Amino acid sequence: MLNLASLCFPDDQKSCFYCCPPIRDPEADPLDNIEERRAMLRRNRKAINDNITLGQEISGESCWGLGFLDDEEKQAGCLLHPLRHNGKDLRNLTGYQFKCANALCREAMVFAELNPDEQNFCLSLCLDMDSFAYSSRSNPLMRLLAWETMMVQLIIIDAQENRKPFLAEYGFLWQTLDFRLDGYLAFETARKKGIDFLRHNLDHYISLRNALIDELKKLTDDPSFRTSGDRALIPAHRLEIPFALSRLLKFGAGLWELPATEAELILNKTEETLEKILLY
Repeated sequence: MLNLASLCFPDDQKSCFYCCPPIRDPEADPLDNIEERRAMLRRNRKAINDNITLGQEISGESCWGLGFLDDEEKQAGCLLHPLRHNGKDLRNLTGYQFKCANALCREAMVFAELNPDEQNFCLSLCLDMDSFAYSSRSNPLMRLLAWETMMVQLIIIDAQENRKPFLAEYGFLWQTLDFRLDGYLAFETARKKGIDFLRHNLDHYISLRNALIDELKKLTDDPSFRTSGDRALIPAHRLEIPFALSRLLKFGAGLWELPATEAELILNKTEETLEKILLY
């Protein structure tokens, strides 16, 4: 079994604390107001024993249990974790023990599915980062791991073979593309024609992807789209289509629920678009 925590604590020089606190603003980033955050982590570490005695539930977007874990102020994380208290879990004091104990980001799940060599490549992208840069979602590694596992593996193979600067070669994956919209089409394009083909034909690819999204949006124009019976609506991710394609339906076409009977039509339209992309 792979160690899920290895992405959270890749070495003794840094850690990822992006998930903390559990009720943070989803748009907040560890690199925002960095000196203020650093002071808070230092303050929480010094006051942890007094705060444990008080045991106040947290509110707002900060947590007194989040602080530096070492005297050198390199790693940051949960000061209430059972590993720091002889197996006793003190996270219940904040009122969010269940949420904290079960927090596992998408990036960690993808990372866990990679083999050790692939994981080592990923971590090699972050060797000189501190905990703040490493925890940020502007970290190229976290942006890479936002993609589906098989796409990540394709990119790693390509990067290892070409040995070119990672940011220069693969930055288009998050600067131009969106893993939520492109998880299926971009992967199939790269799988069949290679990463270079995708990189050098972005305008063509995006034009056809957007045309597909516009077509899918028109599905709701069908008067029978929202009728009952065998066309009852179900969540997009429960359709008999690849999960990555269901994300394009949701985040691209705004189709969060569809009749199950639309799956074949969606697959056909998507495959037609893919053929046009590959024939360029």
